Amino acid sequence: GAWQSGYLGDDVVVGVIDSGIWPEHPSFADDGSYDTLDGFDELPCDFGDTAYNPDDAPFDCNDKLLGARDLRTAYTANIGAETFASARDYDGHGTHTASTAAGNADVDAEIFGIDRGVVSGVAPRARVIAYSVCGDLGCFTSDLVDAIDSAVADGVDVINYSIGGGASLTDPADL
Repeated sequence: GAWQSGYLGDDVVVGVIDSGIWPEHPSFADDGSYDTLDGFDELPCDFGDTAYNPDDAPFDCNDKLLGARDLRTAYTANIGAETFASARDYDGHGTHTASTAAGNADVDAEIFGIDRGVVSGVAPRARVIAYSVCGDLGCFTSDLVDAIDSAVADGVDVINYSIGGGASLTDPADL
């Protein structure tokens, strides 16, 4: 019903706390129809650590993907850097959740060369800020709390938090 009434999430900023984001994905392409939002032009866009991994191509954020932060501080200190030492998505989960919530409309979907039709996010005109907080071995609570605090400080309207574990009355991330 929201789409039929014309509500597509225009200018809503979604903070996605997950495994990072693949910025070149067509769901986050800026087609030139997005106006620049005030207050979001100084966000970090943490991509391009080619010294660590040559596949981590530099990427300039845009008016659809407003920013991306690699906040795996505790994870990296305890486990070490893994596939990417940036906000680039290492396993696709963050890209999946971000595109489901706020991916562009009418994106051609293809998996392993097989056409899967056209997909759209729930709020296709919303903007995205990605927070990379998890690695192959899970997530550290301090990194999760840092991402939540950063998203609030960045001014997101909605936080997408697709991290399992169940609710708790004492967990700092839940609080």
